[in-house]
Amino acid sequence: MKKPAQSFFKLSETIPCSVCKQNIVLYDSAKSEYIACPSCYSYLHIVNQVECRLNKKLNQPEKVVVLKLGSTANIHGTDFQVIAYLEKKESNTIYAWREYILNSLEKGYVTLSEFNGHWNFIAGKEFLTDYKQPTNCGQNVNYKDIEYKLFNKYSPIVTAMLGEVDWDVVNERVKATEYIAPPFMIVKEVMNKPKHYTDYYIGEYLSSDEIATAFNLDKSSLPEQIGIGANQPSQAYYRWISSLKATCIATIVVLLLHVLFSVVKPEKELINDNFLITYDAKAGADAFKPFITPSFVMEDESSNIEFDIASGVDNNWLETTIVLVNEANNQTWEVSKGIEYYHGIEDGESWQEGSTEESILLSDIPKGKYHLNVYPSSGYTYRNNLFIRATANVSMLRNTLITIMILCLFPAICWYLMRNYEKRRWDNSDFSPFVKAD
Repeated sequence: MKKPAQSFFKLSETIPCSVCKQNIVLYDSAKSEYIACPSCYSYLHIVNQVECRLNKKLNQPEKVVVLKLGSTANIHGTDFQVIAYLEKKESNTIYAWREYILNSLEKGYVTLSEFNGHWNFIAGKEFLTDYKQPTNCGQNVNYKDIEYKLFNKYSPIVTAMLGEVDWDVVNERVKATEYIAPPFMIVKEVMNKPKHYTDYYIGEYLSSDEIATAFNLDKSSLPEQIGIGANQPSQAYYRWISSLKATCIATIVVLLLHVLFSVVKPEKELINDNFLITYDAKAGADAFKPFITPSFVMEDESSNIEFDIASGVDNNWLETTIVLVNEANNQTWEVSKGIEYYHGIEDGESWQEGSTEESILLSDIPKGKYHLNVYPSSGYTYRNNLFIRATANVSMLRNTLITIMILCLFPAICWYLMRNYEKRRWDNSDFSPFVKAD
């Protein structure tokens, strides 16, 4: 049976505050060098196990300490104990956040930061497997072949503290840079005094549910989330990726079905002829004598028929009514279509409109023997030809393309929501890529 995390840590000790004489609890007396008094908020340097000296006075913490000093948790398989609480602010700004210093007996310190209810587990290379030094990539950095984008630069200042640490956390002056690739973050810290060095830390976003579970707390006791965290995972992004994959699969299926139908029911030419037409003076203006085409057979139980008509109209028009007749039962389908083509020169510019050919489609035509009754008319009485091509089982590429376009609507909406989410995230950064893009 696994022991509770608390049992892995040493019993606490105490040391008197050199200012107010109140006892201060130490959870890691062997390592701790600096401590803050919870009674008078003095920042003290520990000289030995019974004596400490005043370094400076700090402010009283402004926020509620939700992760109590001495409390324990297991995060990513490692047991931790909370040994310090820090309130920090960004130099020359109003931005403030909180950090909890967690201690592992085997690996040392990690930081659990909280800003506007968003939590980050920030650890050094001791806690990372296959650690590699991040490399510069323009203003961004690359870590394990993933590009982390520059999000923030700042100089942190400690305004309040409780607990203990093994370094002078209050007086150190570092320049921090954050790079994000949600749900991860790289924190680069550069210190110039007492000596120059650069450290990198890897941060991972943790949800309030994960924090509450790890520390056995009621989620309602944690700070309320405000806005979007710098490296908060985007559910909108995952929805977009999922919709993109689903749409790609659906598109492939639609295209395969289109090909399958084309193979199972190949196109069949029924009529392909240029018919002579004759003006009928007795029938009135623009009227031509109707004619009947040769018979043809529809062999499939249900088919579509596409009629392509054409005529050499020039600055004129031709219109025809086509009646499809089932010779077995005289059932009819009637369609009409006009052709017109005009062109000329106006103000030295040539123009044209219309076409000399058009198409008409009939669907769900049953099996049987058919012919066409054709009733042409034209604005040019000397028109003498009308080309007709009838094709059964025409490939409905247009419908296929329309289906694919409809399928693409959902990922397009998901992309818009994802992009809007990212814009809101980057509103908190001075390095937003959306400023230039928009």
